Parts: sequence; C-alpha cells; structure tokens
Amino acid sequence: MENTTLVIRKFIESDREALRNVLKNEASYTQKKKEKASEGKKECLCYMYSDYYFDFEPDNVIVAVDDGVPCGFIVGSLDTELFVQKMNEIYVPKIMKISKVWGIFHKICVAVNKKEDLKGGVAFHINIDHTHQGKKIGTKLMKAMAENIAEKGKKYLYLVTENKKTVGYAFYSKLGFKVTKHYIGGSLMMIQEV
Repeated sequence: MENTTLVIRKFIESDREALRNVLKNEASYTQKKKEKASEGKKECLCYMYSDYYFDFEPDNVIVAVDDGVPCGFIVGSLDTELFVQKMNEIYVPKIMKISKVWGIFHKICVAVNKKEDLKGGVAFHINIDHTHQGKKIGTKLMKAMAENIAEKGKKYLYLVTENKKTVGYAFYSKLGFKVTKHYIGGSLMMIQEV
C-alpha cells in the first residue's frame, strides 16, 4: 500500500534535530558488535554526514516527512571547494577531539571526494528511520537527489560501501549503481549516472 502521508521536500531548519537523531540512531557506524556507539561518536556522525550540509548547503538536503515528522534524508555537496574548506576548518577538528581515528578517516574521505567531485560526481549520504524502512522512501530520496544534481549540471552520484555483503550494496545495485573501484579491505566505490 502506498504511503499517502509521505512528502519528499527540501530541508527546513526545523528539521535539524529530528534528522540528526535519525542519523545517530540509524547510521551503520553506530553499531559495532551490536553495541551502540558513544554519544561522542554519534556527534561525529553528525559532523560528518549532516551538520555541514544543514549549515552550508541546505538546498542539497532532501527530506522525507511522514505525517508531518521527518523520517529520513539524503545529503550531497555540490560546492566542492566550500565542502573541503569547511570540513577542514570546522568539522574535522571537532571529530579529531572525539576520535583521532575517525578524524583521520574523514580527512581521507574529504580528499577522495574532492577528486570525484571535480569529475562531476556528487557523494551522498542517506538515512531512514528504521520504522520507515522497506517503504520505498530510500528510492524516492535517491530519485529526488539525482534530479537535484542533474538540474545543477552534475554527472553522477557516488558512494563507498564496505563490501558486496552489505544491505547498502544490494540496495544501490538494485537502483542501478555500478562498482567502479575496489579498495584494500573489500570496500567498493559505486556510481550511478544521472
């Protein structure tokens, strides 16, 4: 049955805390051996995957709202120079205070993203509240982001996923993403042209 109360729309400031909570509760990085991450590491997730976008590129944040409540979102940076600058000035230092390992990891991700972005790609991050998963919300958010970046002259969406055994890999493959790079440890870069 199609969800008739679901709305896909651009971010508004009043979405911020609800979306940060979705990210904290649902991002795969919050679980390690079924143990929840510390509050500090959950804040790192927000620095990495929400706060920059909410603060500096809110037009590139697309939100799923069900019955008036934000239940998922997708972000993508279309301003490479601003992304790199603000990540290195503001967010990586905040992450480093909590976890040097995550800080170094994110600094590497920013460098990798810059190379892909300059080729016309857009890295994205998506999260959906677990009570709303399985309702095609992710597919709708992905479609909305693809339309958003195509309108702005970008060529493809991309991400790095852990390996072919993840739920994410199956989801992105079903949407037409193709593996373009293999990394040490089994991680894969996947892209979808828009």
